[in-house]
Order: sequence, then structure tokens, then C-alpha cells
Amino acid sequence: MGLKNSPPTFQKVMINTLKSCRSFCLVYLDDIIVFSNSFEQHLDHLKQVFAALEDKNITLNPPKCEIAVQKINYLGHTITETTATPMNDSIKTILEIKEPRTLVQANKFIRALSWYRKFLPHFATVAAQIHAVTNLTKANKHKFKWKEPQSKAFNDLKCMLTSAPLFLHFPVDHKPLILTTDASGIGVGGVLQQ
Repeated sequence: MGLKNSPPTFQKVMINTLKSCRSFCLVYLDDIIVFSNSFEQHLDHLKQVFAALEDKNITLNPPKCEIAVQKINYLGHTITETTATPMNDSIKTILEIKEPRTLVQANKFIRALSWYRKFLPHFATVAAQIHAVTNLTKANKHKFKWKEPQSKAFNDLKCMLTSAPLFLHFPVDHKPLILTTDASGIGVGGVLQQ
């Protein structure tokens, strides 16, 4: 174990270390991704990242590095030049979750799925049935009741996770963006389209 504030402290160190590279580099703790428009530019970007890390005596683990690839898994997503999708292994793990019988199991399912909510149209509306029985205080956790509406939402969410389209396209420069929003008594949503 470590100190509670270790991850945020390490994140701050990494952000400060790579601040000169932030226009072509993203960092989350020890996961660094470098993106470029061309191979030559990528080599230059990598040199800058390596120099910044070396300056702070931060070393990389070469077997864990993927360099100059067109497709990469990063923070639970498979990223290509044009799209981001949930990683297949992550989807498989969620699909293997058994229907919850306890509050802990229901919360585990909804947390796992929430990571991919951006890929699931009407997520908040469908998940509302599960949230209705998981938004309990510790003192009220004994009131957890999983019934037919929650079972239907559970199965619907799993079905949504395996239905096309399950990807995000990156925006194309110089094309207009359209923001559509909607709200109801149980959900708020928005879609950015191009």
C-alpha cells in the first residue's frame, strides 16, 4: 500500500515533468501516450518526452513501451487514428459479471459500465433503474432490493455494450460541430456530432 495522496502527488510530478510536451502528450500516472501527425514528427516528440523524463531521472520500462504504433490500448480504450473504442477485454469482463444479488455487486457493475457511458446512448436513462436501488447510505444498505426493473436494465446495458456503433470518431478539423442536448426527470445527456 502507499499513502492516500501518492497517486495525485505522482500525477502532479508527471504533469510538471511533461508540461513542455502537453500539446502532443497525455499522461495518467505512469501511462504516457504521445501522438503526432507524421513519423518524423513522432520521432521529434519522443525525443522531447525522453529528454523531459531523463531530466527528472524518471526511467521507462522498455518491454512495456509501444513506440510508433497506429493502434494502442490506453486506459481501457483502443485508440486508432480516427476512433476510440472500449477494449475487447474490458467488454468481456463486464459481460461476465453475473446479475447482482447485493448492493456491493450492483455498485461494482454500474461502476465498471460507467467508464464506458460515453459510448452508450441513453446510458443515464437505462441505468436509472439500477441507480434507484444503489444510491443508498451505509445505514440504509439493508434496503437494497433487486427486482425486475433492475434486471431489465442490467440486461439492456449489457446488450448496449455489444451493439454497434460502439466507437467515438475524432473530430475533423475545419468541419462544423453540432451539440445536441436533452434532459428528462431521470437523465441529462448530450451528443457532439460532426
